[in-house]
Amino acid sequence: MIPAFQFAKMPAIQFGWGITDQKLADALLAQTQRSFMLISSGYADQHFVEPRLTRLFEQRSVHRVVVQGEPSADMIDNLVKQAPEDIELVVGFGGGSVLDAAKAVAGLLPERFSVVDYLEGVGCDRKLETDPLPFIAIPTTAGTGSETTKNAVISRLGEFKKSFRDDRLVAHQAWLDPAFLTHCPPNVLYATAMDAFTQLLESYTTLKANPITDALAWQGMELFNGAFDLIQSSEDSERQEGYGRLMLAASLSGMTLANAGLGAVHGLAGPIGAFFKAPHGLVCAKLLAPITRANIEALLSSDAEHAPQTLAKYTEVSQLLLGYADLPGMVMALENIVDTHLPQGLAEFGLRADNVQPILDHCRSGSMLGNPLVLSDQALKQAMLEAL
Repeated sequence: MIPAFQFAKMPAIQFGWGITDQKLADALLAQTQRSFMLISSGYADQHFVEPRLTRLFEQRSVHRVVVQGEPSADMIDNLVKQAPEDIELVVGFGGGSVLDAAKAVAGLLPERFSVVDYLEGVGCDRKLETDPLPFIAIPTTAGTGSETTKNAVISRLGEFKKSFRDDRLVAHQAWLDPAFLTHCPPNVLYATAMDAFTQLLESYTTLKANPITDALAWQGMELFNGAFDLIQSSEDSERQEGYGRLMLAASLSGMTLANAGLGAVHGLAGPIGAFFKAPHGLVCAKLLAPITRANIEALLSSDAEHAPQTLAKYTEVSQLLLGYADLPGMVMALENIVDTHLPQGLAEFGLRADNVQPILDHCRSGSMLGNPLVLSDQALKQAMLEAL
């Protein structure tokens, strides 16, 4: 029997090369009468916003904000405090951090309490009583899938990295334009893409997977497979195909994590991000192979009822990536992908063998609960040491 499950609502999705050039301004005009708030990254503000939204700026009042880095609690509270009272719509235009910031602001503007009040395991467990403002997501990277999730990740360095979560925070529309990815620096492109693949693999093997998330995760991994080779092609059509695959795979990973959860990679990535200024995508990329190896070894020696099924899923992924079934070979392939494109280790951000205990002390909630098996502190520590 198929176990009971729920599947959250999704945004209306517009996908296509150059689609934001053609239709975005008209869509935003149709959803506003007076004013909206635009939250963007510095790069998006400088290179992408003006040519697409000039006509909109001429016809609507715009509260325009540029944000940098991952959203902190103070950043979000300041954005809400400074926002005019008549905002009708919030638009996020940038990478996953920008979309998380815009999503949180859209949720908070009607009530205007501190975001800390709503954070899981941090605040006073306040729940949204008023519907958020409509939120439009325009991702310029292919990583977190924030454009299709119902949570915004908020941090305070040295203290926490937690989610503000509500089903109503899901974007009303997500505009997926793979042309933006041609402007990503290689380290950003590969790190965010590996975050997306990690989300797909973890949601495929999590304890909370269901038939719909399995189908979407598998499709996402199929899209990811070979995409790096395509974007390095000399043919424009193949490069466009590769970027399109990455953009769509990332959005699918958002759908699967929102409905099936994740695993130990993200269970560790949260507290690592809370205590160290390490890019989230790079953290996930560096932990992916070590945690996958630890999960496979634990499953092989486990008598848990679900162990054979989860091992079968890992075997399917091995077949996809390698063309044949070889679990150790699959782990090595993941290591090779990361080492080739992302040689930088987590030691460069201050992580050392002697300072990982706070991470272990704070990693047992959230994403870790969906991992196929409970991994020991020693196994988790070993995975982090391999990521240095």
